[in-house]
Amino acid sequence: MRIALRNITKRFGATLALENISLEVSDGELVALVGPSGCGKTTLLRLVAGFEAPDFGDILFDGRSVLKVPPERRGVGLVFQHYALFPHMTVFENVAYGLKFTRSSVKVEDRVHELLELVGLTGLERRMPSELSAGQQQRVALARALAPHPKVLLLDEPLSALDAKLRERLRLEIKKIQRALKITTLYVTHDQEEALAVADRIAVMSAAHIEQIGTPFEVYSLPATEFVARFIGRGNLLTGRVVRREGNKVTLSLGESMFQAHCGTQLEPGQWVTALIRPEKIRLNQPAENTLRGKIIGIEFAGDTLWLYVHAAGITVVVKSGVLDLREGDQVQLGFSASDLFLVPSGRTPPPTPSPRE
Repeated sequence: MRIALRNITKRFGATLALENISLEVSDGELVALVGPSGCGKTTLLRLVAGFEAPDFGDILFDGRSVLKVPPERRGVGLVFQHYALFPHMTVFENVAYGLKFTRSSVKVEDRVHELLELVGLTGLERRMPSELSAGQQQRVALARALAPHPKVLLLDEPLSALDAKLRERLRLEIKKIQRALKITTLYVTHDQEEALAVADRIAVMSAAHIEQIGTPFEVYSLPATEFVARFIGRGNLLTGRVVRREGNKVTLSLGESMFQAHCGTQLEPGQWVTALIRPEKIRLNQPAENTLRGKIIGIEFAGDTLWLYVHAAGITVVVKSGVLDLREGDQVQLGFSASDLFLVPSGRTPPPTPSPRE
């Protein structure tokens, strides 16, 4: 099933929830809608499900408008954040409930057992929801949504109520099941790490708009806007002024420091630009094309790596390092190449003069 959203706008009173949203999801593709609370991602999901109607625009399934099709006839399976299982029904009965609204000739018992095997819950058919762990309840909710053979699967923050370890495990299982069934899926989450892990493509949303649509690699490494650069992954945004340009390389000034970046767009001396450098691209105390000197002002231990917070050139730079014998207060040199700096489109005004180095 292909989904197409065409110029969707939705208001709730004076509040603009979605403005001129267009998005296409290919057959069997998993697209994650990611963004901060209130950006419109759940509203978009509810529009696709048929629980809300757009004020303007169209929603098409395989090229046909579904605006006049009620939710129960759209062929959509929905998994909510808080599972919405029936507490008085067994696992078997909860999953079988999803088959009440289908004319499928498949025997209910066969379909339920097939799905429980798919989600790893074989043998728990007679359990009540209260006897299941949170992760098991979420799997029951997923099996119930899949029971009537939906053409589209909608997941609304499906893992947000779970602990971190369980989220990591279940997101891989959801991805595995989605790939096995080849079902077209929209996956809403505020967790950018979760979106990067499960999605074929990601739609990054902010304030009723889509900022960027792309693969996980594209939105992480090639952000289209400063918002995407800040929201997706940890990153350092260095705002500097263009000093000169030679071919596809520009020299930028950041306070008293100078660094070079590759640039595919036309920039002129005097322009202010913002450059993104990811923490894992920065090398400590090694020769490099660009260098900044600074002092470690904070450390987070992460097993085999450290997250370092380094005061350099008047800003705090985040560095991911495998060197474990570092301490707060250590003086370090940060090195990175011009190819590791990505210039981010920005409408920001020139930054204030950096504070004196520590």
